[in-house]
Amino acid sequence: MKTIAGIPAYNKQYPVCGVIHAAEEYVNEVIVVDDGSTDNTSKLAKRAGAVVLRHETNKGKTAAVQTLINEAIRRDADVLILLDSDGQHDPDEIPVLLKPILEDGYEFVLGSRKLKQSKQKGKRPFIRPIGQFVLKVGLGTLTRKRHSDQECGFRALSRRAMEVMNFKFRGKGFSVDAEMIYLAEKHGLKTIEVPITEIYVENGSTLNPWRHGFGNLGTIISWISENENL
Repeated sequence: MKTIAGIPAYNKQYPVCGVIHAAEEYVNEVIVVDDGSTDNTSKLAKRAGAVVLRHETNKGKTAAVQTLINEAIRRDADVLILLDSDGQHDPDEIPVLLKPILEDGYEFVLGSRKLKQSKQKGKRPFIRPIGQFVLKVGLGTLTRKRHSDQECGFRALSRRAMEVMNFKFRGKGFSVDAEMIYLAEKHGLKTIEVPITEIYVENGSTLNPWRHGFGNLGTIISWISENENL
């Protein structure tokens, strides 16, 4: 089984190196998509041992994830692990996401910081749950299965999941996390959530939770409208 860790990165020159070094222990290759960074993300990621693909301009997380999926298919990967570049996902938990695919036949594995077994490191920003709630309600109206942590980007995709999602994303920015769940259910992928550690780091994600939640909700509303017109 060929496994690849895929990391979208934007101006994360220092934290991405630690993620690369930790992830390479569990996978065959580490690929970083530098999404138009203005710092040394590409240079340092290469020195850390990753394959680096660069967007000349900042296109957003959706485009970066799409590039990672395309490249994993091109490299004939059996499993793609997606994780963030800022240290908010623990690479030592990669085996937790791999196990359901390698041993139990699952096709799409979602890391969840909300399950009973999950742990927390760092202080959660007080406003963060607002965006999470908006996304949970919106996605819950569209999918039959309820998910505890729809916006977590720590995920594992089987080969079939990669092919289902290849060139299928229509949203922009961070809507890709919700869109992947939508596509997984639409195509009947065997999906499971597994507990991961909830990590909050200083100067981590700078995403505005209001914009994130309601921006994704706009994308979800367009899917609902489309389904009603089918």
